[in-house]
Amino acid sequence: MIRALDRDGLAAKVAALSGRPLLAGYRAGGPQGSVGVRFANGPFLDIFGESATPPALILQGPLADLEVVAGARGWAIRTHRREEIADPAQDQPWSILLFRRDQGLLTQISAIEYADDPAPWALPDFSGPLYPPNPAPDTGTRLRRVWMGAQEVARAAGDLAALGFVAAGPVHSEFPPHEGTLYRGPRADLVLFPGPDGVARLDIDGRELQRIALTPDLALVAGEG
Repeated sequence: MIRALDRDGLAAKVAALSGRPLLAGYRAGGPQGSVGVRFANGPFLDIFGESATPPALILQGPLADLEVVAGARGWAIRTHRREEIADPAQDQPWSILLFRRDQGLLTQISAIEYADDPAPWALPDFSGPLYPPNPAPDTGTRLRRVWMGAQEVARAAGDLAALGFVAAGPVHSEFPPHEGTLYRGPRADLVLFPGPDGVARLDIDGRELQRIALTPDLALVAGEG
């Protein structure tokens, strides 16, 4: 997820480089709404037109399992469960888990569990085609890797392993940050490197090697490796 003042311009860059269609996400209207691109292997980029903040990585999975892991590792978390929403007007099609501040790279990650109930997907704010979970894979452009920096690399490596990512050796790139360690994941892979905590780069399929800056701190690379 990205929040950027130039939402539409940024989304157009991603769509043009990836060849994927622009899809409506959150449909609140105005700058509070979002647009994005869903890649062929399932992950999607959700872009909000608000004041710029660092991008966030949101993982999909059962929150109860993650709460067990968090308890075992002493992670500080905050969970917002759909079933705890008392006002039907505030309903939403997911529950979400957030990592509290001052936990290194984890603070830039959250997790989401989608509702099985089809009712909230019909709510106007959430009825955009970007959001419905588990679409059928297709043969288009995939999100291949997400590069994530960590000031405390050893701590971040342990946290990623606890989240289910499997270390798979070094990665080299023509573009910054050039080197890191690959972690295999169920939908896309991560590359961990020493740097400021957070998402720094997205790698996608492409016929030509290209790099574009999406924000001052986030790049999109196509066609490498």
